[in-house]
Amino acid sequence: MKKALYYVNLVRLSLFQMGFGIMLGFLHDTLNRVMTSDLGISSTIVFGLISLKELLAVFGVKVWAGNLSDRTSIMGFRRTPFILLGLFACVVSFVLAPEIAYQVTVKNAGFPDIIFKALSDFALLKLVLIFMTFGFGLQVATTTYYALIADYVGDKNIGKVTSTSWTLMVLTTIVSARVVGSYLDEYSVDRLTNVAQIGGLIGLTLSLVAVIGVEKRFSDAMKKTEEAVLSFKQSLQLLTTSPNTLLFAFYIFLSIFALFANEIVMEPFGADVFGMPVGQTTKLFRPTMGGMQLIFMLIVGFMMNKIGSKRAIYIGNTFCTIGFGLVIFSGMMLDETMLRIALVIVGIGLGASSISNITMMMTMTAGRSGIYIGLWGTAQSLAMFLGHFGAGIVRDVVMSFTGEYMSAYTVIFGMEMLAFTTATIVLPKISKQDFESESKVKIEELLAASGVD
Repeated sequence: MKKALYYVNLVRLSLFQMGFGIMLGFLHDTLNRVMTSDLGISSTIVFGLISLKELLAVFGVKVWAGNLSDRTSIMGFRRTPFILLGLFACVVSFVLAPEIAYQVTVKNAGFPDIIFKALSDFALLKLVLIFMTFGFGLQVATTTYYALIADYVGDKNIGKVTSTSWTLMVLTTIVSARVVGSYLDEYSVDRLTNVAQIGGLIGLTLSLVAVIGVEKRFSDAMKKTEEAVLSFKQSLQLLTTSPNTLLFAFYIFLSIFALFANEIVMEPFGADVFGMPVGQTTKLFRPTMGGMQLIFMLIVGFMMNKIGSKRAIYIGNTFCTIGFGLVIFSGMMLDETMLRIALVIVGIGLGASSISNITMMMTMTAGRSGIYIGLWGTAQSLAMFLGHFGAGIVRDVVMSFTGEYMSAYTVIFGMEMLAFTTATIVLPKISKQDFESESKVKIEELLAASGVD
């Protein structure tokens, strides 16, 4: 009976990603494309807004949330209250975003005029606050959610659980992209806001079903430990004074930059280079690339124990590098058939590489899941912030010099290919055994320095 309940709870936990898949898919694909290509707002501003959710993690929200959930409990729960706090912040801000986006008046402009115009646009300032609220919620909810998974699942099953969770998220983004794309074929502002309202409600419902009650049932069987905890300041010291910890954080930065820098670029690429309308880009990029990613996340996740995470990463990185090269070629030739082939190849690579890197990240915790997942998540968010915001800047700057969209996207995709190659070179230097040995020593040193036994 207990074993059956254990697996039921694993399935429930996996549903959590579906709610965030709906919200992130809409922000990264549909709203991003509408603001950039249809409303004519500078991509520096749009990509900057979307990347604000990652900037908060760079300032320590992930480390704070993970560390606090390790150290404190609310009504007997450590992870669940923080998950719920983040979830409600995300849903409220998500529902408000589309309507406020249409109130923004600042459009494409050269530097530095765009900065002054942005600072005087009250609607844009409100949108900044909305995206920051969403980002705060996202970082708090996902960090403590991953910590709950790491608490609940041993290393043997974590690859399967992680692959299932992320597969459901990708599946949700694919299905929702098809539904939203069809709905928005007859486009209007009201229809766009309706999508956000319904999506937010569905995301909230799925996430509540996923987490409510799981930690309580788990805690009854959980081993009580008297392990001393680190303060927020000590958590940061652990990162900066531990070579293996810093190396892995750098590796995560490279890998996540490579994997996700394209995330908010693909639909504007389809609009700018191929002239595709919003309904077509929504139904092409996420379902095609995401569909293959979905399949290979499942395959690799369930074969992780046999093939090993490092080997899977090598395979995924190779496919991604080739695939993005073909994306560039398809854009230069304006060949939609080649583009579809390229998206399939990229999807295979993203599926293999993403699930392997995430699984590796969740097993590199040395028994301190809240702290280390917070640290790895911070490196991940820094990479996503620079990838998203940097892509917007690159698009605008290269466009201002060349007047060609394709030149800008070539630079963006080329940066990703370079990041995949560099991550592949760094990977052999990562050792879980060395990391765990160093972690034990460094944590003891930090606790001894603070007078904690």
